[in-house]
Amino acid sequence: MDKRQTAILFRKRLGDAILQSGLSKSALADKAGLDRSAISQMLKEDSTTLPNGHSLALLCQALNISSDWLLGLADDPRPSSQVLEQAVELTPSQRWHPLDKNIIRWHMEALGHKIRYIPSSLPTPMKTSAVINYEFDIHPSKTADQAQIITDEQLSFFRRPESELEIALSQQTLQDFAEGNGVWRGLDIKDRLEQIEKLSEYCKELYPGVRLHLYDGRSFYSSPILVFGHMRAALYLGQRYFVFPKGERVFALIRHFDELVRGACVTSDNTAQWLENLAIETKKNRV
Repeated sequence: MDKRQTAILFRKRLGDAILQSGLSKSALADKAGLDRSAISQMLKEDSTTLPNGHSLALLCQALNISSDWLLGLADDPRPSSQVLEQAVELTPSQRWHPLDKNIIRWHMEALGHKIRYIPSSLPTPMKTSAVINYEFDIHPSKTADQAQIITDEQLSFFRRPESELEIALSQQTLQDFAEGNGVWRGLDIKDRLEQIEKLSEYCKELYPGVRLHLYDGRSFYSSPILVFGHMRAALYLGQRYFVFPKGERVFALIRHFDELVRGACVTSDNTAQWLENLAIETKKNRV
């Protein structure tokens, strides 16, 4: 923009900001430490007067707005410090609950958009009662029955025709589960087999609305992530979510997810059969 165009936009935005603040010109002048006549001149129709840097800074501080926005260099009127602070939201998670209120709300807001999901262990809506009980029975504040009700509700959500869920999980996560390695060491093998078979059934029943891809954990790595369309992405840290609003960070996590899918060694149309083979192999090792 030339100076005249900048001045026109400046006057409009300054007038809008003053109106939004509820301040009179005199009150704004007192708050900013400027002459009332100077502010009147800035707002005068057909004026090409723009404030100097010092006056501009005082105006923006008094109105709690961005100088870049006033001059037409940005679309967000908030000061840069506020924009940066809100670019990442730190949200507590209900650690011992399979589906906290934030997840429920984010899913509902993303209805009709693809949800990309990299779970921390097994996909939450596909867990059996035995697995949920194993994970939550040492935490009496949330019973396994309560947890099962909530995961059943989430599964119903993904059965809706407008829902789309894509999951990426490492092969090794499922193999460790089948063998009872790590945190699964205390889970009985019959419960592990039931879970694997149930996962296979879900992969058949819900496909293609719900797609589970398996990647090789030796070639790829990912932290647990949920991406809700282009609106929001949540990086799970255990007790907290790092939540990114729509923007480049969300697109970066979408690209990360898509790389896992493109590099999958078991694509979603073959996952059910792969799980059936895993169940067969696990039964053989049981004998």
